[in-house]
Amino acid sequence: MDIVKTVFDKLENITSIEAIEPLFGGFEKFRMNDSVYPQIQFKIEKKDIEDLIEKGIITKEKLLSKKIEGDALSKLLYAVLWKNGDLSKIKHIIEGILGENEEDKDNGLVFYQFGKFLTKEVGEPIIDQHVLRAFGIYKADGDKEKIKKLKKLSLITKEHKELIKEYKNWLQTGLKPELRAEENYSYEVDKLLFAVGKSVKSVR
Repeated sequence: MDIVKTVFDKLENITSIEAIEPLFGGFEKFRMNDSVYPQIQFKIEKKDIEDLIEKGIITKEKLLSKKIEGDALSKLLYAVLWKNGDLSKIKHIIEGILGENEEDKDNGLVFYQFGKFLTKEVGEPIIDQHVLRAFGIYKADGDKEKIKKLKKLSLITKEHKELIKEYKNWLQTGLKPELRAEENYSYEVDKLLFAVGKSVKSVR
């Protein structure tokens, strides 16, 4: 799709985070809500997880202990995960932080990559269906069948592992060094591609 290619062509030639904002153009209504998804300021290191395992807060199965203890905030966050049915998802995030089972991962890839992102290591972005949809359409290079399939993308599976690798590589090599030198550049790129990918899904 021409509009996706145009965005990527422009992205690949800008040299500052400030230059990303004008690229939202017609994608404004698809922009990620910063109040719902504010920028994460902290990082989680492998040792942090290992300490939690040692204390019994995280089990050997990489899940939160059912006997959660500690401060009220920990209990409150546990309660939110429980109510949303998300307790099992923590395993994928933990494995991502620890860098475990990457080659064997067949599911939970979004959460696994989110865990890798939380380590704040260079080259580990957030990924989701919208970002991958935008990137995949860009890489499809006009192939109508591929684009048709990508527009329907809603669940990221092992089928998309190679696309995730390509996206991560593109973030490291496809953008100008001046942009990559700026702190949090991948977060700003992510917000733009989220809007682009979401807008593409809405096009019949």
